[in-house]
Formats: sequence, C-alpha cells, structure tokens
Amino acid sequence: MHSRLFGSSHRAKIWSRLLPVASGSSLLENIAQLVSAVVIILEHSFYVFDKRRYLQDQQESVPSFYVSLEQYIASPHAAAVREAVIAAVQAYQEAMKTPVERKMPAWMAKFLFERFQKEKEAKEKEAKQKEAKQKESLAKAELTKAILEISLNHRLPRP
Repeated sequence: MHSRLFGSSHRAKIWSRLLPVASGSSLLENIAQLVSAVVIILEHSFYVFDKRRYLQDQQESVPSFYVSLEQYIASPHAAAVREAVIAAVQAYQEAMKTPVERKMPAWMAKFLFERFQKEKEAKEKEAKQKEAKQKESLAKAELTKAILEISLNHRLPRP
C-alpha cells in the first residue's frame, strides 16, 4: 500500500532525511528513535494537512509529511528525543543485564535429600526462566512506556 502512496523517489527522499535522526549506538536505540520520530512527524503532519484543508488551501504545495519532517529535524525536539531514547534503552539494557538471584534459606537446604536434588534443580531452573521472562516482559513494557512518553513529551507545536 505504501508504494502507491509514495513512489520510490519519495521513499528514498524520506529515508535520506529520516535515517540521520537515528544515531544510536545499537539497533534497538535506532529503532526506538525512528519510531518516536515517525510518531511525532505523522501526528504533526495530520495537523498541517487538517489546517490546509480547513483553510481550503488549493495551491500546489509540499505534502504535509515533508513539512512536518523538516520541522521535526530542525527542531530541538529531535535532539531531545534522541537523548531520552538513549537513556530509556540504556535503562532497559541495564535491567536485562542484572542477574536474577534467588537464594535458598539454610533451613530448607538442610532438609533436602539427594534423590530430590535433580527435581529441585529442574524446578529452580524453570522458576528462574519464568522469572527471567517476566523480568524481560517488564523491561520491554518499561521501554515501550518510555518511548511513548518521549513521543508525547516532544510533540511539535500545532500549526
């Protein structure tokens, strides 16, 4: 569908202007920065389009997306989004680095028998995996929330 909306030259122009916005040190940072930028640009593009429609702007003009893209790139919002996304991704990566530690109480260890050791280890491993998955889900949710807040806090002013 997007190929009908934008020809290959338009897509190339958009990418050439949008890719420098993503200057993160990791793929995750780049994706998060691009997502945030596109959300901000598309929202602003809607307002530019709506304002033109309301004013019955009949003149041949630059598409609202390009206007919004250029305004975003020239605004201080682009740098603020970049810095906020870097911080959010670093927090996510730190959360994923810290090991999940569960220490067994001494009184419990005293009562374990060897024949149950393998079963216990398997259950602990499963519990650690489950806890790690929960931790990863929580970290992803926090990253998603941070990116959404970044996008909402750095909106371009309405035209």
